Amino acid sequence: MIGALEVPVDALYGVQTQRAIALYPLNGEKPLSAYPVLIKAMLRVKRIAAKTNLNTGELEPKIAQSIIQVINRLLDDLPLEQFPVHACHGGGGISTNMNINEVVANLVNRDAFFRPLGTYSPVHPNDHINLNNSTSDAQTTACHFAVIEQWQSLESSIDKLINEFNAQGAKWQHEQKIARTCLQDAVEISFADLFSGYQSLIERNKKRLNQGVIELYKINLGGNIIGRKGDVSQAFFESIIDEVNTQMYTSLFCHSDNLFDSSQNHDDLISIANRLELFARGLIKIAKDFRLMSSGPETGFAELNLPAVQPGSSAMPGKVNPTIAEYLVQCCMQVCGRCYTIQMTQDHGELDLNVWQSLVIHNLLDAMSCLENGIQAFTQHCLSGVTPNSQQNQQNIQTMIPTLIRLKQEKGYSYAAKVFKESQGDITKVRAHLIKDKQES
Repeated sequence: MIGALEVPVDALYGVQTQRAIALYPLNGEKPLSAYPVLIKAMLRVKRIAAKTNLNTGELEPKIAQSIIQVINRLLDDLPLEQFPVHACHGGGGISTNMNINEVVANLVNRDAFFRPLGTYSPVHPNDHINLNNSTSDAQTTACHFAVIEQWQSLESSIDKLINEFNAQGAKWQHEQKIARTCLQDAVEISFADLFSGYQSLIERNKKRLNQGVIELYKINLGGNIIGRKGDVSQAFFESIIDEVNTQMYTSLFCHSDNLFDSSQNHDDLISIANRLELFARGLIKIAKDFRLMSSGPETGFAELNLPAVQPGSSAMPGKVNPTIAEYLVQCCMQVCGRCYTIQMTQDHGELDLNVWQSLVIHNLLDAMSCLENGIQAFTQHCLSGVTPNSQQNQQNIQTMIPTLIRLKQEKGYSYAAKVFKESQGDITKVRAHLIKDKQES
């Protein structure tokens, strides 16, 4: 329809993929091959469709079984170079879908029917691999599969971070430090108290993310282009979810509440981005706290010693910087940027199909991977090796405000305020009152 185009003789993909290569230059940007988790998710969707079409009698047994066998081989040994299209392209993901369809069709024709690459006979990318599915429902479902799988890896890293905070809190539970409000001296707390707050924040965000991921078990496979289940056979629609659950080894998948909604909106994926961004902002706060508490070593807070992992300056001998905490901050900033991009796709969806899903999924997978990298580095190279600066912390908790707090606990706020006023800032006089009051009691 659009014209002929030469395809490399040894390419497993076809002309639609080749056209996408020509239309959307990479120039250093990421191709589909950079996201094997998404490619495998798409392949699983195609395998599920093939098996369902076999069960309903809409695919000949040899063709269906050959499709399934080829996909099984691809899942075991994925030739990433055969998926070269730009990860972010126009058309609502058509280039990704056809890249998958063409590779599977070519391999089936070559390996099962001994036909040359590109003949598309007896198996055609559209007529057989794409039977009873479309770019819209296939890619949306694959995006859900991919995020669910990626979440397992990210969740594991979060669990390790939680466990390390718990371990460090137990290890340093008797180490006291001064707390600060508005960056000013406040009461004394233990490092266990401090770390428990960080741990609670992380646990809450993990729970929030997990709740979002659970929503992704609602899929629109069978909704075809815009959500009309009549665009696939009734037998296919009625049996597709059972096949999804069988092949995904679960019973959690079900059809979306409204298939038209699933084509119009991707807010279930955007919700994951919102939760990731909120988590990333919390981690920025934690990492910056570590950076501030370790400032010095001689003229800063110097409350916490971070592991020295690399020289901090090419010009100042002996300088060591909080590079791992700063790495986590930057990872989280990058996550926030990607999540903002994802959020914009809801604003720009129109009518019956939100076509920005390629932008959503590649930014979402990148954000999850980036956050995982930052968490892993912080857990392994920073948090696991922190030590309190006991001498500095003991000196801090003997200063004016903590001493007045102890006096307030003994005699009340008004009495402590009166002593502070009379002392004219001389802490030795405040301590004298504290000692005197204890002796009298």
